[in-house]
Amino acid sequence: MQAPDAGESRHRYPARAVLLDYLYSGLGLLFTLGPLGLAASAGPAAWVLGGLGALFAVYGVRTVLRHRTALRVSEEGLVVEGLLRRRLPWVRLTRCTLGYYSTRRNRDRGWMQLTLKAGGRNLRIDSQIEGFDRIVRRAIHAAQSHGIALDHTTQENLRALGISAGDADPSADHT
Repeated sequence: MQAPDAGESRHRYPARAVLLDYLYSGLGLLFTLGPLGLAASAGPAAWVLGGLGALFAVYGVRTVLRHRTALRVSEEGLVVEGLLRRRLPWVRLTRCTLGYYSTRRNRDRGWMQLTLKAGGRNLRIDSQIEGFDRIVRRAIHAAQSHGIALDHTTQENLRALGISAGDADPSADHT
């Protein structure tokens, strides 16, 4: 297996990937806190609307944080740059899985999620991030370099991406 290139790449979630999340959060706040502001009672309806409004507010904050987060990938590992900076060095990698989550029964639509574990930390990266394939190739290469076995589901999902586990060299341009 070839060694990865010495290059570093930066990845972000593009605006189009989080646009619907912003919309859902805004509409949720409008339809929960709007009626709450008009209601004069502090009854059960106010508690339910307030609780739901709080959930939509948290969802909105998470969307903003995700949109402002950048992921830097290098030979040494991953660095998440945002409000909270986190490092995941490849040498500490203990688990690497690639899952597919469908929104339909026929598995027609959905997204992939790369889950990496190093020590006690988990990092999840979904396929809406720019350059997802390159991140997956780097992670699979690192996992294989450190003797981490890939489960059957991960291998199947790699094939769906057009990546064979033995060809996970990120230096190769597959775009």
